[in-house]
Amino acid sequence: MVPLSSVYERFSLDALTGDELDSYYVDAFEGRGGNPIKSLKRRLLDKPDGELQILFSGYRGCGKSTELNKLQREISDDFIVLNFSVLKELDPVNINYVELFVITMEKLFDVVGQYNIRINPQLFKSVSEWSRSAEIEEIRKLTGEASLEAGAKAEVSVPLFARFFGKMRAAANASFSTKKTIIENIEPRLSDLVSHCNDLIREVKSKLPDIDKKGLIIIIEDLDKLSLEKAEELFFNHSHILSTLQTHVIFTFPISLRYHHKSRVITGNFDLDFELPMLKVRDKQGEPFTGRDALRHIITRRIGEECFDPPTLVNEFIDKSGGCIRDLFRMIRDAADNALNHERSLIAKTDYIKSFYSLRKDYENTIAEKRVNNEVVTSVEEYYKTLIAVALSKTKKVDNTGAALDLRQNLCILGYNDEGWCDLHPVVRSILEERNMIPGADESRIE
Repeated sequence: MVPLSSVYERFSLDALTGDELDSYYVDAFEGRGGNPIKSLKRRLLDKPDGELQILFSGYRGCGKSTELNKLQREISDDFIVLNFSVLKELDPVNINYVELFVITMEKLFDVVGQYNIRINPQLFKSVSEWSRSAEIEEIRKLTGEASLEAGAKAEVSVPLFARFFGKMRAAANASFSTKKTIIENIEPRLSDLVSHCNDLIREVKSKLPDIDKKGLIIIIEDLDKLSLEKAEELFFNHSHILSTLQTHVIFTFPISLRYHHKSRVITGNFDLDFELPMLKVRDKQGEPFTGRDALRHIITRRIGEECFDPPTLVNEFIDKSGGCIRDLFRMIRDAADNALNHERSLIAKTDYIKSFYSLRKDYENTIAEKRVNNEVVTSVEEYYKTLIAVALSKTKKVDNTGAALDLRQNLCILGYNDEGWCDLHPVVRSILEERNMIPGADESRIE
């Protein structure tokens, strides 16, 4: 039997990578009711040297990053995959679209160095001249980076150019005032930067046969985790620029924007739009669905049901997760932690209860009034009114108001495929039941 002390690591909230995919990955698409990854992979393989601009959305915690990591591994023989996370590399609170081109240049030069790709000296010269313009020179002084010289050998130039853009990215993360200066100085010459980006992309793609590759893909992770306001600014105001990179690019996309009244305007600037469906614990009529079996398999790939007392306790965790893998993992981790604190070798019902209430408290705290520029935009009452409407709806549909979009973004409302229906997260439903806002108050308290 797996010791509970290993649960925290085995149920890591990070996406599966490398050997973890072999150890823990479960094909859960039957439980999702659809497999967009197959279609996405087919589009990429059909034209490896193409320039598809792709949106890939899904509710937070549903497994998008793991599926993208698996896709990356499956196509790695044919493609160079440049994958970066805006949460890890940039400041997601104050992210600006200009930064996406800066970090893309940095990562492209890293790829050139990693694969020892020989670049046309003229490209180094062009980027060097751009870096010595008055606007970019001011940024260089802020970062303390040396001027870019195009005359050095490529093996010297490549890391210098990567470091130049890396320093620019890091400086923007470190200080809001520095970021402001960087953006204000790059924006007037952004078209030049985009042009250099595409020149470098073309150079890399032209040399792919030399390293037995067929295509280049850029995956920009965690854009789906931006606030609704920041995501709307990024995708609505700048998607026509973001989609100009001349290679395959996959943008993770906030689920709330799929239901936004501006969604057609945004998606019109991209070639393909895929959504990874949530795992369905229950169907639209409330009956158990095959997603339960997939979640049970995901759990038992990590620890056996014998770690739960009784083994059927696994069903309680699955039910209350609503199909959200992240919430399922968090409850199991918290329950195992509580069991260890009480020197138990198995996860008991009391441990499950504690983990459930901990998760419920967090969801309750997210249902708070929304302020923009110190003015109330959405009241708590409006959020609860929206939640009640979803809970009592016979059609399981919801109007896409600002409140509903916020509630989708923070997972209080979960959407499923088929007819595009939605429902409350089970934890949120229990909040409404306890407050006597909907029938079923007696069931909201777990004993």
